[in-house]
Amino acid sequence: CGHDVGKVKLIQGSMKEWKDMCGEAEEGVLTEEDERLFRVSEMDLENLTPRYTCRGREGNVGDGDVVVGMEEVLNVVNQNISNKNSDDGKKNAIIIDARSYGRFVGTEPEPRPGLRGGHMPGSLNVPFVSLLDPNDLTKFRPMDEVRDIFVNAGLNKNSDVDGQNQKVICTCGSGVTAAALAVALEECGLREKEDISIYDGSWIEWGGDDTTPIVTTED
Repeated sequence: CGHDVGKVKLIQGSMKEWKDMCGEAEEGVLTEEDERLFRVSEMDLENLTPRYTCRGREGNVGDGDVVVGMEEVLNVVNQNISNKNSDDGKKNAIIIDARSYGRFVGTEPEPRPGLRGGHMPGSLNVPFVSLLDPNDLTKFRPMDEVRDIFVNAGLNKNSDVDGQNQKVICTCGSGVTAAALAVALEECGLREKEDISIYDGSWIEWGGDDTTPIVTTED
């Protein structure tokens, strides 16, 4: 949103590593005239109306496949609850939660006040930190290990609906670390990017709404 998606890349590693590899970097203090400089204290945040437009993978407005909202996620949850009680038990889409296990089952408090604990019915738990190299948290584990983590959590390449891969919705606490799940899913080969979406409202929105269904045990 605002950037040419064909030019956006994710680089693993730290800034120090980038410099050690002779990568270019800008240094110094921005001047008052630099158009990149802005101060939050000078922004009228109380009266500012945020304008956010989600663009699809080709930059088209309204594609609705990269980022999903609560209504779409709620439909998936309700369909999965209904299908769980049917004969085939198939899920139309899979929701994967990047939060810690304790927050997922509601035994650890949410870091943001006013949010309920637990998770969306039928969702899987893959804490995003479990996908990272324990010796260097700026990088993913080897992709075969990442793939095994997803599979052990309940996601399988062969899980499909009518011969097609099930769609995967990635969620987390605030819609940020869900992106780590999305990248890892594509990089390890379990899903194509067209099969992956991010719920940007995530637990801030879901856990803060008293009308959404929540469970506090593994289901």
